[in-house]
Amino acid sequence: AKFGQENVVASDIKKPTLEQRSTGPYVYADVLNYRALEQIVVDYGIDWVVHFSAILSAAGERNPSLGLNVNINGFQNVLELAKNHKLRLLSPSTMGAFGPTTPKDMTPDLTIMRPNTIYGISKVHMELLGEYYCEKFGVDFRSLRYPGIISADSPPGGGTTDYA
Repeated sequence: AKFGQENVVASDIKKPTLEQRSTGPYVYADVLNYRALEQIVVDYGIDWVVHFSAILSAAGERNPSLGLNVNINGFQNVLELAKNHKLRLLSPSTMGAFGPTTPKDMTPDLTIMRPNTIYGISKVHMELLGEYYCEKFGVDFRSLRYPGIISADSPPGGGTTDYA
């Protein structure tokens, strides 16, 4: 079968729970380690990557160098993997890419993007670099700007809602 949970390889830098391990393949992956990521791509025959690795807003403001390293260098590793192995890449963006000077009503797709957090700045970088790799190298790159998401099931985890 081409699709199905046995064909989705989940990854994180945290040890998986029993539930996570029971739903399909799960591997340790550090987005900052290009060679290890490449080994996973080759070993599992990966052709699509959904890249969620990021240090979010509040956590990035507490530790800007970590935020820049993970969000910029980690994304660069994944983008290079996509280029070198002809992977499709989805890397979500955020409303944090806009910033305080962006028009708040009927915000156009192409508008002022002057974020004032490490997270927002790194997401603008990601959007522009992904577009560049698409045009220059033919990488199938896609992105979507998610709004802030608040959950009743989990506590804040370093994102915009941590400011509330």
